[in-house]
Amino acid sequence: MRVWALNPPADHGVKQVREGRCMQRGGAWTTIWTPLSLAYCAAVAREDGHEAHLNDCIVEELDFVDVARRAAELKPDLVVMNAVTPSIDSDMTTVEAVKRGWPGAFVAVIGIHTSALPQDAFSRAPRLDAVIRGEPELTVRELLVALAAGKPVDEIAGLAVMRGGELKTNADRVPVENLDDLPFPAYDLINTDLYRMPYTDGRFLLVATGRGCPHPCVFCADHTYYGKKLRLRSAKNLVDELEYWGKKHGIREFLFWSEGFTLSPPRAKAVAKEIIARKLDIEWVCNSRVDDVDPELLGLFKQAGCTIIGFGVESGVQEMLDAMKKGTTVEQIRQAIDWAKAAKLQTAAHCMLGFPGETRQTIQRTVDFVRSLKLDFAQFYCAVPFPGCDLYDWAKEEGWIASDDYRKYEQNQSAMDIPGFTSEQIEAERSRAYKRFYLRPSMIGNHLSRLTSLKDIKVFGKMVKQFVSWV
Repeated sequence: MRVWALNPPADHGVKQVREGRCMQRGGAWTTIWTPLSLAYCAAVAREDGHEAHLNDCIVEELDFVDVARRAAELKPDLVVMNAVTPSIDSDMTTVEAVKRGWPGAFVAVIGIHTSALPQDAFSRAPRLDAVIRGEPELTVRELLVALAAGKPVDEIAGLAVMRGGELKTNADRVPVENLDDLPFPAYDLINTDLYRMPYTDGRFLLVATGRGCPHPCVFCADHTYYGKKLRLRSAKNLVDELEYWGKKHGIREFLFWSEGFTLSPPRAKAVAKEIIARKLDIEWVCNSRVDDVDPELLGLFKQAGCTIIGFGVESGVQEMLDAMKKGTTVEQIRQAIDWAKAAKLQTAAHCMLGFPGETRQTIQRTVDFVRSLKLDFAQFYCAVPFPGCDLYDWAKEEGWIASDDYRKYEQNQSAMDIPGFTSEQIEAERSRAYKRFYLRPSMIGNHLSRLTSLKDIKVFGKMVKQFVSWV
């Protein structure tokens, strides 16, 4: 069987990151991430003896004509493609492009949006064959077995299909219990030169460290994809992969991808110790909750090559953190960032504005608080009711949804009119927050001090252009 993993073209020129809960334009972090889920699907297919191909239309700059042409060339038996909320209209157009090039392809779509709203996917793409709900690898494996044998797919767990004009949702798929059983993602199928880390401009890869999160944050839809049970790769298996990409492909920069790398502090420490023991010359970036770190862990991270740690700060107001069901405190936020800076790590804060209950005073307090922290970077997002999260159901019940246009469901925009704020006012507050944080002499000096060559200046100029498009 021939499998084609496909990341759809850019939506009207917007280069979109499509990976699990992260559904934002590349300008958010001034880079496009490697297609991790698709690379895992391709790797599983190849492990089972199938022929696998992968195209990332975003970085390869392929359009729908190119997709149709590529489909005609490959004649794939199965196409597995990404789709996300902000670009769902454009993404689902990809189905028709594939079918135009090769009508015999069985097209299945993955992602949070389609997992949460499979009916919406079929309504936008009548020729779509299936929605893969939740994490895709085992469903892809079983789907290939059925297609190769010419058997129906109607009972495959994790699938949703249309039969006689009615949506048929099969049983939920039991997620991969032991993540070490998965092969390394098939990144050899992509051009790694097209994925570059901000500032360093070095090639980098997204590397999965675990899946699932037990925390009940109202704004997060990740459980729709990976579930709530925390599952972790062993330290050995994870570091084996880091070492593999370094030795085989010369890549030494990585973005650790998970709902939170430090959700299990002992495992996170074990990973750092394993990197140190092997003396790997690598650099990596990770994310964390503020209540999962301590000075020992952060010191180990620095020794092991961590350069930046991003914290889910969300708000500087305890009442807002409680409303979000974040489960952290303002004091923990400050302490974690102080500890990270003491370990000589660069720090980033992820902040949310416009969550229900927000006032101009709470936004002001959050921005003031974030400005007072020892941060190198800050991201200010609009609270978005992504399908699949509790906030989506809440906003629908309360009538807060301001637009049915899913292009507004992106964190640089607001899709809600909440009590006290219109969506436009929330967006204006976000813009002001960015200006107040970054347009300070200390912050400007911090970032300009990183530029030590003409190449650095050129890379930085490109980053600024992309970041402004996000802001």
